[in-house]
Amino acid sequence: MRTAGVKKLVNTALNNLPTPHTEDVIEDVFLEIENEQALRTEYDDLCRQLGKPAVNTWGGYWIANALGKTGLEQIPSKRSKLIHSYSQLTATATASTGKRKEPEALELMSAYYQEHKGRLSPNIRNHRELIVEMIVAGLPVEQVFAMVQVEPMPPQASAQRRR
Repeated sequence: MRTAGVKKLVNTALNNLPTPHTEDVIEDVFLEIENEQALRTEYDDLCRQLGKPAVNTWGGYWIANALGKTGLEQIPSKRSKLIHSYSQLTATATASTGKRKEPEALELMSAYYQEHKGRLSPNIRNHRELIVEMIVAGLPVEQVFAMVQVEPMPPQASAQRRR
């Protein structure tokens, strides 16, 4: 599994936190990663391998999955510098729908985007591959769009896309 390292990292950080966890547990985990040198080194290595948006989004997913929670609204991160926003985990998660084929995932992504584009950030387009990957993995489409960290692209990546 491509994101096994992310899962291990966030579970380690999650286990370091006191319980019960708050609805801001995703931010709490990333703050723990930020403040623990060994975890931060592992995070930086994963970001080099997978890209920061993938690490942060899958990190949020694995945290939510470990707790059986979900959140559909992104809020700005006020404490952690590793993430720009995160989902507050306020509801019990629904079960994964099972893996999908890529053509089906593309159709689901497109339909959701067309229906909700008025309230989605224009930057969401920069995360197309990540969205498709998560839908193929079987996550509910609404949850995927809510989880994707809509972070500014690094200037280097933006310049490459324009070419």
